[in-house]
Amino acid sequence: MNPSPATPAAGPVATAASESVAPVPRPESWRTAPAFFWVLLAALVLNVFSGRWGEMGIPLGPDRLLFAGGLLLLLLDRRFSPTRRPRGTTALFVAMVAYSVWTLASIVWHAQFTTLALYAALDRVVLPLLLFAIAPAFLRTPFRRRVFLRALTLLGLYLVAITLAETAGALGFLFPRYIATYEVLPEAVASGEAARAGGPFLMGEANGMSLLLCGICAFLLARVDRGAWRALGLAVGALSLGASVLSLTRSVWLGGLLAVIVVVASRRSLWRWVPVMAALGVALALVGLAAAPDVATRITERGSTSRSLHDRANSNAAALRVVEETPVTGVGWGRFIDVAPEWVRQADTYPVTTVNIEIHNVFLSRAAELGIPAALLFVAILAFGPGAAMARRRDDPVTDDWRIACLAAGMAWIVPAMTSPVPYPFPTFVFFLLTGLVQSWPDPRKDPTCR
Repeated sequence: MNPSPATPAAGPVATAASESVAPVPRPESWRTAPAFFWVLLAALVLNVFSGRWGEMGIPLGPDRLLFAGGLLLLLLDRRFSPTRRPRGTTALFVAMVAYSVWTLASIVWHAQFTTLALYAALDRVVLPLLLFAIAPAFLRTPFRRRVFLRALTLLGLYLVAITLAETAGALGFLFPRYIATYEVLPEAVASGEAARAGGPFLMGEANGMSLLLCGICAFLLARVDRGAWRALGLAVGALSLGASVLSLTRSVWLGGLLAVIVVVASRRSLWRWVPVMAALGVALALVGLAAAPDVATRITERGSTSRSLHDRANSNAAALRVVEETPVTGVGWGRFIDVAPEWVRQADTYPVTTVNIEIHNVFLSRAAELGIPAALLFVAILAFGPGAAMARRRDDPVTDDWRIACLAAGMAWIVPAMTSPVPYPFPTFVFFLLTGLVQSWPDPRKDPTCR
C-alpha cells in the first residue's frame, strides 16, 4: 500500500519538534559537581597556610599539590573547553602569557634560581593569571558559585575568631599552634608584628586583606543565598570588616573604607541606610574601645608611626634609580632585595632605618625588577582584565552584584598593592578569581551546562 501524501512531511516536522524540545541539563548538585572544582576549592582554602606548612611538620604544602592536581583534572575534564571564551579576550590572554614568559626569562637571564624567587614568580605572576583565565570554568554554575562563597564565608569566620583571640592574648585558642608560638617570640615582639593580628599568615596586612575579601564574599553570599546561609553571610561580613581593623595596617583600613564607599555608591537602595550604618559603626567602635582600651592605644600608635613610611620612601626612591639606570630589563626578578644597598641613598628629610626590604609598590616593583615594558604589560593586563570586569555594568541583577563585589575586592587589593609588595598569595588569588569570573561570565542562554 502506498503511503499517504502527508506521511513524508511528518518525518521532518517530528524531527524538528524533537530537536526543539531537547532536554535541559539538570542543575548541578553536590553529586554532579566535577572533581576539579572540589580539589581547587580545597587548594584555595588551605592556601591561607602557604609558607607555614613546615611549622606544622608538613614538608610540602598540600595546597600546591592540590592546585597542580586540580588544574590537571580540569584539563582532563571533557566539559572543559579552552576555546569557549568571550570575544575580544584573546589579546588579553596573549598578554598574560607574554608577561609570564618575560618573568621566567628574567629568572633564567639573571640565574635567580632560588626557592624564594621561583615561588614568588609562581604565586605573584603565574597562578593569579591562570586562576583569572580558568575562573569561568571553575565557577561555571550557580551551585559552584554558592559553594565557593560559603567556603570563603566559613574561612572568614575562622579568621575573625583567630584575630579576636590574638588581640585578646588568648594564645590557648590559636590554631594551628605555630601562631601562638610566633606571638611570644622575641623577634616577633621586636618587629611589632606580634601586636598586629596576623592570623595564620603571621602578617598583619595579609590577615587584614584576607578578612576584607572573605567579608566581601560573605556579604555577596547574603545577596545570592537564603535562609541560615544568608544570615551567616551578613554576620560574618560585618565581623570580618570590623576585625580587619585589628590588623593595625593603614593600607587595609583605607582599602576597607573605599570598599564600603564604592558598594554604597553603586547601590542607591543603600543610600538611605548610610546614617544608620554610620551611627551603628561609631557605636560599635566606642563599645569596642571602651571594652579594650589597650586596643585603642595600639590603633593610635600604629596610625601615627612614621618608620614604615620612611622605609617605603627609601625603597621606592631606590627603585626609581634602578628604573632610570636599567629601564628595559630591570635588575632581575626577585633580585632587588639583594642589590638594594647599592641603590639606597640617605635623604635630607628622613632617616634610613633598613635597606634589605622589598619595594613597597607592586607596580614600581615590576618596573625595577623586570623593566618598564613588563610593567606596562602588567598594567595593561590589570586594566583590560580585572579593570574591565569591575567597570562594565550588567543587566542581570545577580551578575551585577558580583561586579560590585569585584569593585570592593579591587579596593581591598589595589590600595595595599600601592603601598606594599603584597607577597601573600591568598588575597591575590581571590581577587583574580572574582574578576576573572565576572570578566567572562558564563551565559546559560548560550551554554545550557552553565545552569
